[in-house]
Amino acid sequence: MARGDFRVKDSSNGVAVAHTYAVDAGTTGSILAGEMVVVDSEQGYVKLAADGASNTDVYVGIAASDSTETATADGTVEVYDNPMCVFTGTPTTASNLARALVFTQVTLDVAGGTNGAQTIDENDTSNGTFIITDFDDDAGTIDFRFATNDHITAG
Repeated sequence: MARGDFRVKDSSNGVAVAHTYAVDAGTTGSILAGEMVVVDSEQGYVKLAADGASNTDVYVGIAASDSTETATADGTVEVYDNPMCVFTGTPTTASNLARALVFTQVTLDVAGGTNGAQTIDENDTSNGTFIITDFDDDAGTIDFRFATNDHITAG
């Protein structure tokens, strides 16, 4: 999977809808489609989730598009922000997947820091914000949704 390759598996209303959010200038295209997006400390903006992101961050959702900001101009990114959507992606350690992990709240892992591959860290249950809903041993994937108390909602 590509960096941050999370995608919608199931939507609560049959259709995953993406909403537009502002991204602060300073970098160029810092968010790629399929990556986790959180609220930026710069008020009114979102940013790429960092390594170890947990329930201390406010999650927006999964990017549906690449962000368009540049070094000098603000941009936007489309984000699947429905907290009831079930997403699928790669676990940090696929061999650790077990039925006992289902309904456990876990964190995000970013290999090699901010620009590395994003995975769901099934080993880290401290301050978790992603609820494991299922997994596929054969495909090596994990299904999850956001804990709503750690998630921004569009209304």
